[in-house]
Amino acid sequence: MSMHYSPEKFNHSAMARQLLADNDVLYDKISKHCGIDREKVPQLLTEVIRFLNLIAFSEQRLTPGKMVDDAWHEFILCTKAYWEFCEATFGRMIHHHPGGSEEDNARQFRKTIGLYQQYFGAPPTHFWGADITRQPTANCGGCEGD
Repeated sequence: MSMHYSPEKFNHSAMARQLLADNDVLYDKISKHCGIDREKVPQLLTEVIRFLNLIAFSEQRLTPGKMVDDAWHEFILCTKAYWEFCEATFGRMIHHHPGGSEEDNARQFRKTIGLYQQYFGAPPTHFWGADITRQPTANCGGCEGD
């Protein structure tokens, strides 16, 4: 694991608010694609940033919950903003790798939830899925930063 910082030291919600202020289109994209009210978009984008932070910190392949993954997809589609955010925040790009076996995804999801709990407490089930301890709800597969 990277020893340069600890994930809980970041102000993820402030980062999400700044990203939305700079990229207003993300409100509508995330709201529409994830089926949530605009008012909840900053909270969901905060979860995406926490997930990305866990990848960057742990340097492991991790799998998000479905809603977090869907919001991440919308962020990635704003390619310039996504690239600039990753470079400025983590010093490198966090890549998305779809696919993987169901078994690998389940293992990676459990690893993700364990890291999340270690640094941030219990993940909000509304964004991560109701069954956060056994099965991944992401259809996308493993995601890894390299």
